[in-house]
Amino acid sequence: MTKFINVNSAFESITKEPPFLHPARILWIDKENDSAVLITIEDPPKQPWSISLTELDSLLQEKKIRHTVIKVPAFMLALEDEIDTKAKRIRETSWERIQPLLETKYPGEIFVPQAMGTMIAAHAKAINLPRKTLYRLLYRYWLFGGTKNALLPNYVRSGGAGKPKTFANGKINGRPPKYLGLVTETKAKILTEEDKAAIKIGYALYKNNVVECVTDAYNRTLNKFYRAEHSVLGYSDDDFNLKPAHELPKLTQFQYWGKKAFDAITVLRSRKGERKWEKDHRALIGRANQGLFGPCHRFEIDATIADVYLVSRFNRNWIIGRPVVYVVVDVFSRMIVGIYIGLEGPSWNGARQALWNAFSNKVDFCRQFDIQINPSDWPCHHLPQEICADRGEMLGIAAENLATGLGIDLAIAPPYRPDWKAIVESRFRVLNRLTQIQWAPGGVAQRIKERGERDYRLDATLDLHEFTKIMVASVLHYNRHSRQPDWLNKDMIAQEIDSTPISLWNWGIEHGFGAPNIHSPELVYLHLLPKAKASVQAGGIYFEGMFYTSASDGDGMKFARARAKGREPIEVWYDSTKPEHIWIRNEDKSFTTYHLRASEIRYRGHRLEEIMDMLEIIKQSSPDDQYTELVSKVQLDDQVQSIINQATAEKKLSQEDISAAQQVAGIRANRTIERAAERAAHTNPVVPTPTINTTPTVQPVANISETYGQRGGEVIDLLSRLRKK
Repeated sequence: MTKFINVNSAFESITKEPPFLHPARILWIDKENDSAVLITIEDPPKQPWSISLTELDSLLQEKKIRHTVIKVPAFMLALEDEIDTKAKRIRETSWERIQPLLETKYPGEIFVPQAMGTMIAAHAKAINLPRKTLYRLLYRYWLFGGTKNALLPNYVRSGGAGKPKTFANGKINGRPPKYLGLVTETKAKILTEEDKAAIKIGYALYKNNVVECVTDAYNRTLNKFYRAEHSVLGYSDDDFNLKPAHELPKLTQFQYWGKKAFDAITVLRSRKGERKWEKDHRALIGRANQGLFGPCHRFEIDATIADVYLVSRFNRNWIIGRPVVYVVVDVFSRMIVGIYIGLEGPSWNGARQALWNAFSNKVDFCRQFDIQINPSDWPCHHLPQEICADRGEMLGIAAENLATGLGIDLAIAPPYRPDWKAIVESRFRVLNRLTQIQWAPGGVAQRIKERGERDYRLDATLDLHEFTKIMVASVLHYNRHSRQPDWLNKDMIAQEIDSTPISLWNWGIEHGFGAPNIHSPELVYLHLLPKAKASVQAGGIYFEGMFYTSASDGDGMKFARARAKGREPIEVWYDSTKPEHIWIRNEDKSFTTYHLRASEIRYRGHRLEEIMDMLEIIKQSSPDDQYTELVSKVQLDDQVQSIINQATAEKKLSQEDISAAQQVAGIRANRTIERAAERAAHTNPVVPTPTINTTPTVQPVANISETYGQRGGEVIDLLSRLRKK
């Protein structure tokens, strides 16, 4: 006989043949008499029946029946401390009534043929209860697994949850309205189906962003559907009248039934528009590095206008406007692999300069700005597999050559979707904070200019070369000292890899590509698991430093709601030895399994206590690292200030006695001269076809002043003559 036939096992028929027309549960096994007693899972329940163990085993072997799992009803999915006193009292009373029938002198006595009816009749007479009451309790106890909690009251279907309430004629729900502490005679309107239909139409105005707020939608609804009817057709003593107050729905009723008609997330999505929803409000259940193999898998490139006005190197009294900063970032390591600062607007010309820098050796590039580095200080000179950029920079035949000539896949971000390039977008904020460039002379502070305040454009001091030098120094500082502990994976932590971009880059290049492991879910007995507080966030269920998601919430509505309304507390059940999964209880008391987010693979295979200790450790940096970063930051500040001081001194030496209006008025002409000189000084790079073990090199640029003098003299002379005229 198979060893899988046990008490409480459940079976169902594959062929739907008697006696297993419905699933059945084993209540008792008598091996000596080769017998088993089962009860059929059906409503209403029927008396248990018996079958020989040999026949049952034969049905299993012939695959006419199979094991099955009976779903536990919602009312039983409650921990002891969650059951109220009344329910416990009902459970204990019911148990006391049937306990003598179950716990007899001889185990299983009630299952002896012809014994059940006699025992129940005698016990019913002894405790003065109807026999049907005992039958009902016994069947309920057996159907739901033979536990005392099967006798709990089932209130799940009680009360009509979610169903509209019906009130008697003239009965108004809610407390009477009051004014100055006294109950008023004005009564609320009992809404009809016509009222609810009108409210739905009116609330749709708010949902579709036709009106500014719910109150405006309410007023329009009253205007359209609740005008007073005049006694004389075509005559009115005034232009407009509403019906009496007791015939109008209140604003609270309008809001209540409007929210029942339209889900809050649906309203938010409709009001914000699909574009803004995707950018700012959708659920964030993934990470930018998800699916990446390692460094050079994907680069992101973007441009921004710097928050500082620059001056010309020919004449520091010539203000040339704000430069354009291009940054290229490796998504896997967050390493800034290329940078370009120029006066070309966001376009392919500026983008390819930045890409050229990303593909080139950085020692020669830094030497142009009197910054001496070793190849290991900025070891980025590789071609990526993918580049993600805006449409403006990458839509065109020239950009398509990256795909056809170099084998680089282009990912073009849709319009108004900067979140598709989230990594490079966030690097601009980091560089802005490091350089503090908005506080430099000519910096554009985030403030409204007051009347009479000095025009900050007149304070412009830095030229393009000096500003680029500041940005390059800031990039070097960022790549070496910007710690990102959340970006470490399990192998990096085991090897004590520092969480800076350059460390992640070097580790990825050294170890090559990798892929995350996938673990199948395990069956857990929920009542053995501890529970704790977690929070629903935009990125998933956040618990002990980890994020969890579920395939059942495919659209991420739960997480989008958290992003819209803020974090929400939630209870989770977890296994501290296997934190790969947690369980969340739904409103109907059922449970949903949430799995560790794919981006959190570093936590797999560890105990919860180990993970918590590890998270605390990797957040810390050694005193030596802190001191080294501090020294570097102080040196960076000193370097920035030194460049600014030098530029200030040179500007004072070349100061001309001209008005502020003249300086500002010449910005466009000055910028034209500077752009022409810049174009003359920089030969447009042509990206060579890559070969194995071949590194692109940067041709050294001639002396800037000499080049400008040779190639820009004609332009400068011409514009100077025009200016004098």
